[in-house]
Amino acid sequence: MIDDPYPKNWQDLQTGVQRILRNVGLSAEVEVDLKTPRGSVNVDVFAIDLCSLDKIKYIVECKNWNTAVPQSVVHSFTTVMHETGANIGFIVSKYGLQSGAEQYTKNTNIIGLTYLEFQQRYFEAWWKRYFCPRIGDAADRVLQYTEEFNQRRDNAYESLSPEKQKIFSQLRSQYKIHSWMFAMFNWDCVIPQASTGNLLKVPSDLEHFKEEVLRNISPGVDWYCTSFRSLLDLILQFLKDIEEEFNTLFDGYIFDIEPISGVGADGPKINGSFR
Repeated sequence: MIDDPYPKNWQDLQTGVQRILRNVGLSAEVEVDLKTPRGSVNVDVFAIDLCSLDKIKYIVECKNWNTAVPQSVVHSFTTVMHETGANIGFIVSKYGLQSGAEQYTKNTNIIGLTYLEFQQRYFEAWWKRYFCPRIGDAADRVLQYTEEFNQRRDNAYESLSPEKQKIFSQLRSQYKIHSWMFAMFNWDCVIPQASTGNLLKVPSDLEHFKEEVLRNISPGVDWYCTSFRSLLDLILQFLKDIEEEFNTLFDGYIFDIEPISGVGADGPKINGSFR
């Protein structure tokens, strides 16, 4: 899925949950002290959906235990939810809830999930709001070098030596399809009505995505990874390396244009700032 479903320790579980929530657009922090009528309580992850009308608040209890979470933990968490006024509570653990704890959460605003189930719950939003835009933005930088018409590039090309012009033409021919296809990952943000076939369809399986999509975009490239986040890192590095080949020819990046839709290391960029 997005990340390794079995983190090494509780710190990795907390930061993993925080990172995913940030990636999908929430403001999220770990180890937050919240005020209650009985004083303050420390919660593992506290998140707010700042784009929602009522600023929906999430509290996440992370348990990286080698056993299922018992009902007593859910009882304590219920009190925290009530006294902090949180709207939604998650108990994210390695092996889920015990049967009694699972039954207790029914018809409440508390949801017990394994870390894998948590990732599955948010995968579509993560894919659309983070994975695709980051790839699209990185590819857009390369596409400006390889697209059919670009006045700034053409002017810079005229200043190259004949030897460098030849190298540029080779690079452009080599990476034209790569940059165009990867840039299409931004189309849902820029042109929501555009048809991209199966290219941007939310994948159900990492290996299937690599075989059916990436093999067509980048034949001959092996994508060795075990999660979609590690695949994202590989694709971004791949595009960065291509861009650097062009930048080297022109002694630097020649396009000083802000991307249409951007994302930072943690989440989508909205109204000029990263959440």
